[in-house]
Amino acid sequence: MRLSLLAWLVFLPLAGFSQLKGAVSQENLPPKAGEKRELSSSAPKEVAKNNADKLKVSLKLSNEQYTALLKAFVEYETELAKVQKSKLSKQVKFDQSNSLSLLRRKKMKQILTTEQYQAYIMSFP
Repeated sequence: MRLSLLAWLVFLPLAGFSQLKGAVSQENLPPKAGEKRELSSSAPKEVAKNNADKLKVSLKLSNEQYTALLKAFVEYETELAKVQKSKLSKQVKFDQSNSLSLLRRKKMKQILTTEQYQAYIMSFP
C-alpha cells in the first residue's frame, strides 16, 4: 500500500511535467501576430521633434517656447547620437551623455516657466 502511494506521489507530478515539453500552438492568434513591426525612425531631428511635440501639448507651450525647446532638443539628440556612435569607452560615453543631459535640463529651465518645468519633472516615474 505504501509503495503504491509513494509511486503515485513520485510519478504523478512527472507525468504533468512531461506534457509541458515543446511549444504550445495558439489557435486564435492576434491579427497582427505574423506581421513585421515597423521601427520608428531614430534620426535625431525626428526624435527631438517628437519629444517637443509631446511637450507642447502636455505643458501648453507657447510658439516661442516650442521653437526654443525644439532647438535645444535637436542639439541634444545630435550630440548624443555622436557620442553613442563614437568608439569611446563606456565610462566616457556615460559621462558625456550625462553632461549633455545636464546641459539640456539647464536650457529647459531657461525656456520653461517654473510651473511647466515642475510639471515636466513630475511626469517622470
